Amino acid sequence: MLYRDFNANDLRGSTVADYLVNIEAFFEVVDGREVIYSEPCFPVAELARELARWLQLGESRAPDFHFSSLSFEDPGAVVILRGESGWTVGSMFTPEVKTAPIPWDGLVTCKGDFISDVWRDVQGLGISPDFLDP
Repeated sequence: MLYRDFNANDLRGSTVADYLVNIEAFFEVVDGREVIYSEPCFPVAELARELARWLQLGESRAPDFHFSSLSFEDPGAVVILRGESGWTVGSMFTPEVKTAPIPWDGLVTCKGDFISDVWRDVQGLGISPDFLDP
């Protein structure tokens, strides 16, 4: 998961919901050079928070992940699915493509880096990232 053009341009309030929905970036799920899914104004802070909550469950207790966002009508803008060979990442918006399977520890590293980057960038906006804590 990659993002760029991190911003809070539409942030008008100071509630947790305001932060989650209005801290956005150009977001992509990529596998090697293949773009699985991209979205220009994606709620990356909200995704980071939900991923942190999900990862805390651990592999044995983690169900398939379907990102449920205040910004999308239906869950699944980002999905992480358990398979026989590992976990794959994709989106309900591009169901025909998904990443190659990766083991749980690789998933934790990748998603942990994403969460840490979002935390750092929220702090860089002068906003306390405490609202990202699971």
